[in-house]
Amino acid sequence: MLSTITLSFEDREMRMTFERDKKNHYGRILLVVWPILILLTIGLIILDAMGQFETEITTHVVNAAAAIIFFLLWLFVRKFAVCSWFVCPLLTAYAFYYFAMVDYDGSVVSIYYTLIVGISSTFFILVIFNESWLLSSIVYAPLIAYYMFKTGEDMVGEETNELVIRCIFSIFLYAIVAYKVETLNKQAFMGQQTSEKAFYRWLKIFETFPEGLALVRRN
Repeated sequence: MLSTITLSFEDREMRMTFERDKKNHYGRILLVVWPILILLTIGLIILDAMGQFETEITTHVVNAAAAIIFFLLWLFVRKFAVCSWFVCPLLTAYAFYYFAMVDYDGSVVSIYYTLIVGISSTFFILVIFNESWLLSSIVYAPLIAYYMFKTGEDMVGEETNELVIRCIFSIFLYAIVAYKVETLNKQAFMGQQTSEKAFYRWLKIFETFPEGLALVRRN
């Protein structure tokens, strides 16, 4: 029922039902995401203007761009289910921007803090929003490579061979988790649809059961 690499549904009816379900699902989720991003952008601008919190202009631009992008995704996801594929990669990139650039200052404490919080956040986003393991892994690869390179310069200097191996290993683990999560989600959806079809099939049989008995008795 699922293709080996892209994990797409081979049955057209099942694929259409799944896409319709994802359109409704992400239509509700993105309706929450983009207003939160707008409030975050406005809040940081106000705090920056009041002098309570110093924020670079790049961060304001990134926040505003993220709010606009997710607003556009919300508009189009109800018509095109493929838009749901970009939610996980975009949220991952947005999270990486904060813990790899905004909160990162090169100190050992900062490295460990951003590493723990950032990796936990990206895997949480993966488990909740992953719809295309291949696209999510492709976006994750350069992001984790940049972060590994940045921390490697501060901690081990020019010794990059070990960091390259660790980077490849991290990408490999992320891809496996993404593939498994998408597989389990789609298998669960197929099981649900199969159960519902079996239920309605038996329901139709029992609805016509009295008429069938009457026909048998009348020969």
